[in-house]
Amino acid sequence: MISIYAPASIGNFCVGFDSLGAALAPIDGTLLGDVVHIEHAEQDTFKCVGPYAAKLPTDAHENLSFQCLLHFRELIAPDMPAALLTLEKRLPIGSGLGSSACSVVATFVALDKYADTKLSQSQMIELMADFEGKVSGARHYDNITPCYLGGLQLTADLVPNKALALPVDELWYYVAAYPGFALNTAKARGVLPQSLTTHSAVEFAQRLSSYCVLLQSGRFDDALALMKDELAEPYRQSLIAGFSDAKAALPEYGAKLVSISGAGPTLFAICKTLEEAQQCQQWLEKNYINEQGFSHICKLDNLGTRAISQGVNL
Repeated sequence: MISIYAPASIGNFCVGFDSLGAALAPIDGTLLGDVVHIEHAEQDTFKCVGPYAAKLPTDAHENLSFQCLLHFRELIAPDMPAALLTLEKRLPIGSGLGSSACSVVATFVALDKYADTKLSQSQMIELMADFEGKVSGARHYDNITPCYLGGLQLTADLVPNKALALPVDELWYYVAAYPGFALNTAKARGVLPQSLTTHSAVEFAQRLSSYCVLLQSGRFDDALALMKDELAEPYRQSLIAGFSDAKAALPEYGAKLVSISGAGPTLFAICKTLEEAQQCQQWLEKNYINEQGFSHICKLDNLGTRAISQGVNL
């Protein structure tokens, strides 16, 4: 059996709307993401298990993971042996943590390994982006690429090989808090303005380009000071109950940044010490998260999608 784990990710990463994404690794060793298992079978078969399996369609043909298998067999590996594909759905749908990206990325990596097709990085990312687009309505790379490759990635069609890895301060902690309710990605995109003023477009370009150069130069504090989202956050925050309160309160506990993860409703805070991260997590668990929610103190997951042993840290 092949078992592939794909980590959760923060899309947009505040300053990089549809262009920056970061993979997450909880410091307690929890695997925050989806797992796909694949093994030989008499015919192509699909199962969905895990804590969030009940939130997905019961018909296999409506599941993205099984659709990936059918697409892969038709266009990439028609001679691939029949397989039992099991999606272990461990991320909530509509969480802002790249849930659909996790399923898609883990599935294609598992299939590539199972069929021994050895697709290139660019080929894999293109396959993944096609299926991510089925969920969001357009091809976005900012969850797919960090989920696949790990770390913080600048990613888009214009980027060479679809991805450029960026360094970050290894001392930073990322507190990710899912409040326990879903936010439809299409709805979150629907509240955004359809056009930008020249001033807003220029400022966005200046902020993102400066941020990337500062990271490359090791000027991490200067880069952190630039982290501000004026493109999406002002329009989406009203869709996320409690976000405005958290953004106002968490700096008192040490957060250097509070922003929306992807389309929301998960938020993330950046802290420079573990103590600050713990204080922010305690506030969030008391004031932001309901009984269906969760929070994790994370570093970046620099490994990306990879094979795991069954049951390890699950």
